[in-house]
Amino acid sequence: MKGKKYPYIEAKELIESICTAAKAGEYDTREKFLAMLDANPDIAAQGYNTFGKIFFWNRSSAHLYGYSETAAFNKNIFDLILPPELRQFAKDLILSANKTNKMPEPSAVDVLQRDGEYVTIFSGHIMFRWGNSVSPEFYCVDVSIEPLT
Repeated sequence: MKGKKYPYIEAKELIESICTAAKAGEYDTREKFLAMLDANPDIAAQGYNTFGKIFFWNRSSAHLYGYSETAAFNKNIFDLILPPELRQFAKDLILSANKTNKMPEPSAVDVLQRDGEYVTIFSGHIMFRWGNSVSPEFYCVDVSIEPLT
């Protein structure tokens, strides 16, 4: 397993606190959000558009998933790390969120690393419409957890 693992409860609390802060408007600029990520180097974060095209991939994502920033940039997040059976579901959730401004609740999920191995993460999803932007920016914030057994 690549990267630091968190116990389930600790991971859940961390990701839920970030999602709650985002909903409360604490990250009213991209700079504030990125500063929070810099202060929490164990959080893997991926930024993507409505269609899943990746524009942000931090060092923790590289460690957790096995793709460098260069390898992930402009790729489709759904195809890169989601198992085939979850891809359409995730695409539909993002399209719905774009219309409703409601993101799915944080949860534990099994996703794929570059080597094809599964990793269990606790993942939260955030949508921002900073400034005068018409198009939202979507972010996943993830931490690796012990398998749920």
